[in-house]
Amino acid sequence: MKRATQGMLLGCGLFLYAASAWAKAPEPVSPDLSQPEERAQAQLDVLEGLVAAGMIDNALEVAAQLRGSGMKDARLDLLQARAMQAKGMTDQAVSMLRTVTRKEPRNAAAWSELGVVLSDAHDADGAINALERARRLTPNDARVLNNLGYLTMAKGQNQRAVELFQASLVQDPSNARTRNNLGFALARLERDTEALTTFRTAGTEADARYNMGVACELRGDTASALTNYEAAVALSTQSPAAAALTRLLHPESP
Repeated sequence: MKRATQGMLLGCGLFLYAASAWAKAPEPVSPDLSQPEERAQAQLDVLEGLVAAGMIDNALEVAAQLRGSGMKDARLDLLQARAMQAKGMTDQAVSMLRTVTRKEPRNAAAWSELGVVLSDAHDADGAINALERARRLTPNDARVLNNLGYLTMAKGQNQRAVELFQASLVQDPSNARTRNNLGFALARLERDTEALTTFRTAGTEADARYNMGVACELRGDTASALTNYEAAVALSTQSPAAAALTRLLHPESP
């Protein structure tokens, strides 16, 4: 999903993330590749790794090979759709995911993936509907709750967005991006003290002040935006707030 300002890049937006970093990883177990099911899952693990690493062309090639070998697996469909979306093949990704949800209407992962793809395709209503389906199936999925909160905030339903972000953080309290999302939603409600406190829990003080500046600017409060940008620059000369200050103080500059 495209962001309105660079501020969103400090942690606001739809995202896919793995298990929390503080969760102890299980000891690796070598799969028994003589068993067809374990071999198939190992192949899909490789495909997922390629997608996660951004090796999209390789991922699409592997997905095509697996499909050509006769593999039929919803996980393959989801990973191939994710790779297609990363390649800009949005219509194909949507078509594949809709096929999965028709065949497996209780596949929460497919509904969630469809919501993200539709959001990137600027179909907010379709994305919300898909994510609501995913939420009904997995009500405690932190990623679904965050993504639904972001789209709800984009539609101006800020109090509901706050509730969704808070619910997401109950499940994944260490997720900085969701904390930033919550900060933006609180700022939209002009709950600035809470918003700044929330931004502070997500990063450095300079980042918090910059994001608060962005939030104020987005709602048209230029004076407060300048105050927060100045505070961010005073804390870190590397902050993108410097560019934001120049833009606001010298709008005639190219």
